[in-house]
Amino acid sequence: MTGYSVRAVADAIACFLAEHPACADTIEGVELWWLNPRGITPPREVIARALELLEVERVIEHRLIGPRKLWRLRRAKD
Repeated sequence: MTGYSVRAVADAIACFLAEHPACADTIEGVELWWLNPRGITPPREVIARALELLEVERVIEHRLIGPRKLWRLRRAKD
């Protein structure tokens, strides 16, 4: 048991992005810069599942930068 639910981590990510809407980062950056400074230290697997959940909920999106995913708030489509 990690102590962190996917939903709780997803909510923390969404909260961070509400405060910093221009931010975009990889899963490693989400862990190091978005969550850890807030005292949130879930396993990376939980972070990945939280990012996927937010993408399904259409809150965030990812862009491929080479082989890596860069996560950001979902942009309105023109």
